[in-house]
Amino acid sequence: MKTITKITLSLLVGAAVAVSCKKEEPTYTITADRTEVTDIAATTPGEEVIVVTTDAPYWILQTPEWVTANPVTGVGGGESTIVTLTVAPNYKNETTKTKPRSGALKFSGGKTSLSIPISQLGYQATIDPSLSIGGIPSMEEFRKFITAVNEGASLIRWMNNDWEVELLTDLDLAEFTEWTPIGNVESTGNANNGCKLKGNAFDGIFNGGGHTIRNFKVTHTATEGSTFGLFGALDNATVKNLNVEAEWNISANGVADVGIVAGTVYCSTIENVKVNAVINSTGTTASGSRFAIGGIAGFVFSFYDSEDGVAHDSWIKDCETTATVNLSAGSNTAAGATGMMYGGIAAFATNVKDDSRNHIENCVNNGTLTTDIGRCSGILPTANYGTIIQGCTNNATQINNNGNGRIGQICCNLSTKSAVIDCVNTGDLTTTGASTTAGALVALIGDDTVYIEGGERCCNTGTILGCNKTYLSLLCANNNKFDHVSNVILSGKLGVYKADGNHEMYDVNSANIMEFIGYINSAYADKVTNITYVSDPGTIPGPDEPAEPESPDKNGGIDGLDLVNDTWN
Repeated sequence: MKTITKITLSLLVGAAVAVSCKKEEPTYTITADRTEVTDIAATTPGEEVIVVTTDAPYWILQTPEWVTANPVTGVGGGESTIVTLTVAPNYKNETTKTKPRSGALKFSGGKTSLSIPISQLGYQATIDPSLSIGGIPSMEEFRKFITAVNEGASLIRWMNNDWEVELLTDLDLAEFTEWTPIGNVESTGNANNGCKLKGNAFDGIFNGGGHTIRNFKVTHTATEGSTFGLFGALDNATVKNLNVEAEWNISANGVADVGIVAGTVYCSTIENVKVNAVINSTGTTASGSRFAIGGIAGFVFSFYDSEDGVAHDSWIKDCETTATVNLSAGSNTAAGATGMMYGGIAAFATNVKDDSRNHIENCVNNGTLTTDIGRCSGILPTANYGTIIQGCTNNATQINNNGNGRIGQICCNLSTKSAVIDCVNTGDLTTTGASTTAGALVALIGDDTVYIEGGERCCNTGTILGCNKTYLSLLCANNNKFDHVSNVILSGKLGVYKADGNHEMYDVNSANIMEFIGYINSAYADKVTNITYVSDPGTIPGPDEPAEPESPDKNGGIDGLDLVNDTWN
């Protein structure tokens, strides 16, 4: 025992010596003689000076791209350094309005840092009535407008007194043999690297005045990094009060975002726009590359400016699409975010995991969807991060032949900090793939921050058919993780697809509805509340008037139904 005790003590002493010999990391500080650099002039910004002092061995400086610093590195050790900042003009010409911009000067060194806000004023142009014709009155002026946007020139010629570019007449685009988007830029965007636009995006307000752009006929192959539509990219812009009639044959050979109205919507708004279209696609030759097609918009992105504490949300609201859509996937049949996807309103919405939001609100999708792609929905297939779909209605039928897709009539994948609220599906859905997830509203929810809520309307009246019995639903096919699924009123029919048309229809009623709202992760079962089934969606009962169940004929099929208008009642 003595020997053991002696060894133990020697080990403890050794450990104590080792701890006492450990070198502590020094603590450094960085200070500057200015807490902020603000209100820098737009036209003649000149130079700004800041003095930085640190006891760290060294320092380095990072600046916004519109600021050049000299020097950008220095020796610390308690010494002070004068840093000269040269700011680029925030100005195009005397007739073009520019927005303020802001960022931060970040000094780093010795495992410490100091961030100092820096901002520059925008340029407020003055409209001279003699320079404006008040809007776009003709095709000739429309062509000039497109050229001006893409060259970054002044748009004042076509502005009304409210600073809006206003369309004053209907336009027929039949004379265009090739189409160059308004705001023809290169674009990249996802939840990891943000949205980056290279070129001159449209950054104003386009008021269609209720007019129609007709014969927007396109045969186009979207290339890597391209964004394509009537508008290529909207950057803090608005498009409103417009009708578009289009016929598209669209494909891709790389990552691309396309939409009838806009390929990319960056911190922008599209409202009160109606699209009537035929959209055909043979898909993409690039496997593993996102190809997003939207009836209104392709890619939608929002951004939270942490320096200003301002959320720059994107909105698509009060819009309507009526489209006949025929899509094949080409080489990319994936059901994930890098697959080919189509949405009747938009295709892909996200941000860089911040506190901004994308809003798809009070929009309607009509028509028919015949597809074999991995993600397809009437409203938005990919709500990737921070997207709220509210008050929307899908009336379009869909037949999807993808073997392993995620298909929901409102949304396919509802991801982090996203929600579906008070949305309605009336369109019938048929999926023929053995492994395809099929839901009347949503295919998959998979994060603790996601939720689905109903409203006073019946959320589904469509007939849903699929081969995958595990993930087949009158609500959400795969309820994996979520905050809550609540207050939803459902109707419609549910069944297992059979190729011979003798579909296996389930007996769904108010007593067993929980069996048919999709797979529910048992750990989240108590978060599914107040799910109601009604046999007649035109008569929604009050809380004290439970609905009488009505069962479909198990041996019936839906082959004889009008896929747009008929519902089971």
